[in-house]
Amino acid sequence: MRTAGRLAWPAAVAAIVVAGVALRLSELGAWGLSNDEAWVALVTRVQGLRQAWLAISMTPVAWAGLVKLAGLVGDGSEAALRAVPFGFGCLGMIAGLVLGTRIAGRLGGLLALAVVAFDPLQIEYARVLKQYTAEAFFCLLALERALVHAERRDRASLVALVLVLALGVPFSNAHLLVAAPVLAAVAAGVRDRRSLRDLAVAAAVVGAWDVGYARLVIAPRLPAADDAYWSAQTYLPPAPAAAAGVLWTQLGWTVRPALGSWGFVVAVVALGATCVLPGRRTAPGAVVLLGLELWAASVRHRIPVSQPRILLFFTCALGAVGAASVARLATRAAVRPLAIGVVAVGLTALVWDFARAHPWPALAHSVHVEDAGPLVRTAERERTPDDVLLVHQTSLFVYAYYQRATPLLDALPSISVGYLPRPPDAHVVVVGDRDAAGRARAALASSARVWIVASRLRAPREQQLRRALAALGPPALEQRRLGALLLRFDGRRP
Repeated sequence: MRTAGRLAWPAAVAAIVVAGVALRLSELGAWGLSNDEAWVALVTRVQGLRQAWLAISMTPVAWAGLVKLAGLVGDGSEAALRAVPFGFGCLGMIAGLVLGTRIAGRLGGLLALAVVAFDPLQIEYARVLKQYTAEAFFCLLALERALVHAERRDRASLVALVLVLALGVPFSNAHLLVAAPVLAAVAAGVRDRRSLRDLAVAAAVVGAWDVGYARLVIAPRLPAADDAYWSAQTYLPPAPAAAAGVLWTQLGWTVRPALGSWGFVVAVVALGATCVLPGRRTAPGAVVLLGLELWAASVRHRIPVSQPRILLFFTCALGAVGAASVARLATRAAVRPLAIGVVAVGLTALVWDFARAHPWPALAHSVHVEDAGPLVRTAERERTPDDVLLVHQTSLFVYAYYQRATPLLDALPSISVGYLPRPPDAHVVVVGDRDAAGRARAALASSARVWIVASRLRAPREQQLRRALAALGPPALEQRRLGALLLRFDGRRP
């Protein structure tokens, strides 16, 4: 019996980890790169340091270096490139397990692991060529290292914390926001002068590194303040009550699928309660301070709350630490036989709510699919030098990545990405919804064939495009991929 009890916890951990890895691995390389992924992947195709620096744009430098390395090792395949976010997604599960275990023992580790492993956003972005799983991992790691130092109060653990806070920044732009709340939460528990002095030195080192990195590396590549995309996002209003309502709605939209409807509320309450309990409150306190920091930044229109991917590092930490806080309160309450029964019933109800909230069949399937890459390769392979290729603006970066010619990038600081790919020749033309048909008619006046490749077209938008192209007659060729379309119209030379 004792042997079975000792094996139950590692067996449960292994089962959750294997399931989490399998979900993240599913469809990892099944689809071509989307437009948003392609502008990250262009660093593997451009030539020269200046072009590479332009290609990574807002992508963290060290993370982009891993993508470049993955492209060299994996021959540029989609699965090889996406191995970078996949790897950080798997590391995030381990970080959640260790952090939860430090907060509330085995039960805390198991609950935190389950939340991270089956978080729909974590699973999805482990299959997308973006840095968001790395941001979540380094945030969890920083919280875990902070908790270790709060318990040991030695210089070795403080150096480890400083290294995580500093070295995580080149992999995670969001890590610039993590240092202050983490160090403040650690400082809240300091009672002796030596520890306070050491912590002040650590804060000065991390602060100098963060300020220097932000000014020299990140600030020169930030989009303009009036960028249309970011201006259209949702930011918290100045009124505290209204802001709290908006934040609760936005976090609920993101975190409820990971924790459950009731689990979200219980986890937030438990996290707040853990902040006032003696011992092991550094991580919960840091999460609360991080939330307040994001609140202030959003009110100042620095960070939107309408993009879950941008806040994934925070919502992941909120879910993992919240779940571990539930476990800590449960273990503290279960001191008598009657209390054990009540706690067991409560935890069972939360597990049922957790299981009910997850769209289990859909977790194995990617959401961000714009499989235009194979269509671009078809057009590049079959079109003649005189054929005109019209590239819809929603597929511009996809085309730039999959084209046969080496991509060339032109700096354009006024847009979010910071650059635009240059068409390789005069026969490749970038079009939009309004001018696609006119450009196609003009091209058919001088070319025998016109190709059109487009992606990220929802049904109404595609129907509008087809109506505009109807005057050209039926297409001579039509190929479809998930979220993408390739058409070819044939005409006569004058």
